[in-house]
Amino acid sequence: MTARSASFRLSLLPVLAVTVWACTSEPDPTEPAPTSSARLYEGALFIAGDDREPIADSAFIVDDGLIMAIGRRGELGLARGAARVDLAGKTVMPMLVSYHGHVGYQRGLSYEAENYTLANLIDHLNRYAYYGVGTILSLGTDRGSVAFDIRADQARGALGGARLLTAGRGLAAPNAGPGAAALLDSAYGVSTEEEARKLVRELAALDVDVVKIWVDDRNGTVEKLRPEIYRAIIDEAHGYNLQVIAHVYYGEDAADLVDAGVDGFAHLVRDQEMTSQLVGAISRGDVFVMPNLGVSERATHFAPPAWLDDPLLHHSVSPDVIASAKESFGQRTEEGVGRARESYAAMQRSVAKLAEAGVPLVLGADSGVQDHFFGYTELRELELMVEAGQTPGEAIEAATSRPAELLGLDNVGLLTAGRRADFIVLNANPLDDISNIRAIDEVFMMGAPLDREAMRAEWAGP
Repeated sequence: MTARSASFRLSLLPVLAVTVWACTSEPDPTEPAPTSSARLYEGALFIAGDDREPIADSAFIVDDGLIMAIGRRGELGLARGAARVDLAGKTVMPMLVSYHGHVGYQRGLSYEAENYTLANLIDHLNRYAYYGVGTILSLGTDRGSVAFDIRADQARGALGGARLLTAGRGLAAPNAGPGAAALLDSAYGVSTEEEARKLVRELAALDVDVVKIWVDDRNGTVEKLRPEIYRAIIDEAHGYNLQVIAHVYYGEDAADLVDAGVDGFAHLVRDQEMTSQLVGAISRGDVFVMPNLGVSERATHFAPPAWLDDPLLHHSVSPDVIASAKESFGQRTEEGVGRARESYAAMQRSVAKLAEAGVPLVLGADSGVQDHFFGYTELRELELMVEAGQTPGEAIEAATSRPAELLGLDNVGLLTAGRRADFIVLNANPLDDISNIRAIDEVFMMGAPLDREAMRAEWAGP
């Protein structure tokens, strides 16, 4: 596996929020004012983000944006005058790391290339953070320098929100990249091996975090990226220690991509249930897979699904956008929904096969595709992964420590001493029921709570 070591961008400097930080857990005013910046959080169920056992009635100390120590209540000493925060009945877990999003294009009811602006990208990063997504990889649809500028500003502590990683512009056959019209020309169209290698070198010079390719003919409507070209891309990218992540649809293409040395798949195979032979090859090739179930699951509904009425979603999405999303379900046909349900059931079986074979599964929700809402879609994706056979603990690991490790981020995705204090406080235990991942009480970045109330007010408008 060719993992990038890009953690220095995101982990060595504090994050300054573009919204106002507010501390909602103040010490008792009758006590002496704290003389230390440290805080001791006690009483929560503590989920680290990997396969270690959760800590009941935990205690952990946060200071200077970092987790300093972890134990059980009563085990940790605390500097004189430092604050204590009671989290009894709560659950603490890491902020999520998502491997697959597309920032910049949706703005209210509009989904257009003209929306790809600095202000809109910053707004989207705030929405991710609101829902507990601490890092998002924008996968192949970033135009110009905006995403790179944001990444640089975050690295020097001048900008907050979810940390943005970027693949820059992805590579596909000419006019055969992303499916949405607004995204189509965001990818490079590649016709020759020489051109492919040249573009990879240009992406490497920009210091992209990964390279994205599309290998799909969109149901026979466009040309598919040819094997000799994607093999050249993979070979050139690996020379720069860059992962290559493939959008894939057909099982036959997936098998050849594994043979070519691809690092990860941004979707499951969708023309058939993944065969045992293909799953075995993926496992032997140390290829990771992001199931991206949400986009396909949406097509299985005749009527608007219940989650569109979730009050949590309405915190960041306006009523007119919700109404428009609901209207899209009125265009479904019985035949189309039937096919979608058969295909989705095969995808669920593929997830079970991959998990049984030990293939690394990671969170990737395709958020930012129209009406797949930033941050909230990631929470839905975890629920769908559990419905497909993952345990809640496995799904949380796939959304925290594993993607962080694969991206070379050594200071996020896992709550251990010395790492960033980026964590979510939940009102219920997601290990009991993964839907409790939506029971968000607070979100902390670098040890400071987001002012989620102010963010909601901003999105609601006057």
